[in-house]
Amino acid sequence: MAFSGEKLRQLRLQRGLSQRDLPVAHDTVSAIESGRRSPHPSTLRKLAAALDVEVRDFFEEANAPKAAAPPSLAEWLEERCGHAYLAMPKYEFEEMFDRLPEEGRERRELALAVNREYNTFCDFPKNVTAAERIAMRKMIRDAIPEVAVKHSIALMEGDLDREYQEELARIFETWERATEGATA
Repeated sequence: MAFSGEKLRQLRLQRGLSQRDLPVAHDTVSAIESGRRSPHPSTLRKLAAALDVEVRDFFEEANAPKAAAPPSLAEWLEERCGHAYLAMPKYEFEEMFDRLPEEGRERRELALAVNREYNTFCDFPKNVTAAERIAMRKMIRDAIPEVAVKHSIALMEGDLDREYQEELARIFETWERATEGATA
């Protein structure tokens, strides 16, 4: 089964649409239809939605199997971290901490494991500054509140929140001094 740029062209023309009418750059559509370029899956989804067809309709065999579903957050975290705390329901996540002694070392270790999982979840590029890393973390926390809540719970339950805030303050202080020196 192979993608057919000709099928894309036929479907577009059947609907009376030009390449410029589609939600993808017209030069991209032209390259895809002529076979000079293979479409990305996200591009195929956009084109299918615009033409009111299934992605499989662009392929030579109309009854092509559907693409495999992406792994769940739990599967993804389990594969990378060996656990998936951030994918747990919130009540279960909180109960996990409640079962541990208040002042126990296990509580802190669990919080550190959740924090490492959160950092894996965020998967920051290695070439960003500490301040950029914090900004990226904030963006992710704002975009995915349930994960952010669990991360905050882990920091609090493991008595890491003060250390975490102090580290953030040191990083921002260093960043501010560096940017003040650069603009002076």
